[in-house]
Amino acid sequence: MAIELGLSRITKLLEHLGNPQNSLRVLHVAGTNGKGSVCTYLSSVLQQKSYQIGKFTTPHLVHVTDSITINNKPIPLERYQDIRLQLEALNKSHSLKCTEFELLTCTAFKYFYDVQCQWCVIEVGLGGRLDATNVIPGSNKACCGITKIGLDHESFLGNTLSEISREKAGLITEGVPFAVIDGTNEPSVIKVVKDRCRALGCKLFVTDSQLNGNIIETKAWGCFNLEELPLNGEYQIFNLRVAVGMLDYMQINGLIDINKNEVIARLAKVDWPGRLYRMDYRYDNLSNRTLSILMDGAHNGSAAIELAKYLRKEYGDQPLTFVMAVTHGKSLEPLLQPLLRPVDRIILTQFNNVEGMPWIHAADPKEIKSFISTHGYTSDVAIESDLHRVLPSLAYVSEEQRRPIVVCGSLYLCGELLRIHNSHL
Repeated sequence: MAIELGLSRITKLLEHLGNPQNSLRVLHVAGTNGKGSVCTYLSSVLQQKSYQIGKFTTPHLVHVTDSITINNKPIPLERYQDIRLQLEALNKSHSLKCTEFELLTCTAFKYFYDVQCQWCVIEVGLGGRLDATNVIPGSNKACCGITKIGLDHESFLGNTLSEISREKAGLITEGVPFAVIDGTNEPSVIKVVKDRCRALGCKLFVTDSQLNGNIIETKAWGCFNLEELPLNGEYQIFNLRVAVGMLDYMQINGLIDINKNEVIARLAKVDWPGRLYRMDYRYDNLSNRTLSILMDGAHNGSAAIELAKYLRKEYGDQPLTFVMAVTHGKSLEPLLQPLLRPVDRIILTQFNNVEGMPWIHAADPKEIKSFISTHGYTSDVAIESDLHRVLPSLAYVSEEQRRPIVVCGSLYLCGELLRIHNSHL
């Protein structure tokens, strides 16, 4: 089933379900890159002993249930299946033709309602204005966050930053009191969001766009000067400022009661695999052999630029080995041009069908190889379509050929490699 943006189908399905979304207290996050990180920061800081903090982020990394968590624990598989069966029966009996994403979104809303979550941190799936998650009433959104916006999903959202920004800003609806936007966005992007907020009477906070070390200014807790960021990557300070800006508003307005030391302690426990994530990949369960890799879900131009910055800082001019698969339909030049150099080697592979997302499939490695050859990014290109063989083959290269290994190009690739790794534990 293809992606079909719009709120009519999910609105009808939720009505048949009793409109659970109308009882949720929500923090809603949109953007091109960094949404998942912001949601993870928010849910981690909000967790308290007696609190149930729901989080809905997509795509999932290993299993579809990873998308729906409470206090970072995935929805139990049996509970997930029970809700899905109920939704699929309603969808069929009323001929609603809901998409897979709409069914997944409704599953999350129903689960969070049943468990009576204190807060629900919701990531937009695609865009904002017509995304299924935007069926949540604006009056239920305590705050909205918008991360860095770049060119991605142009066929759905528009071909310019301004067009895409209008779609993303659509998550700010009537009744939303406050929003935060990453100040590193282009001025044209910030203007679109400012205009949207002004029209709806929503206050907007634009975060500091300067690096300034790891400093975050707040009204509620004063100045944070973190020794170390919770997640790898220089750009994470900008994601963190969006999350803390939202939390600062909530603290000032009495929606939460968390002191500065608790915020710092909870941020230190943040874990978000698949984003500049270092791991010892276990490729042989008989000998327990492992291979050190850096895994990153970079899948568009903006993310590739940030990954390239990190790689140059970590490895300088050292040659790298990239293992990449790309989702079919992605623009290749913005993704590959910042990353690949003539000294690098790239192994092109594919990921399998993605559970719950039948419209997603990997691009043909031969087409990517042809594109790389045409543009002259590097001449050292190999194809290994069997994902199970890719990393084990790298374990046996000679010492002088050994290079740092970077897995990127798609979060679906990262997820599948993690599944293979976990099966060997």
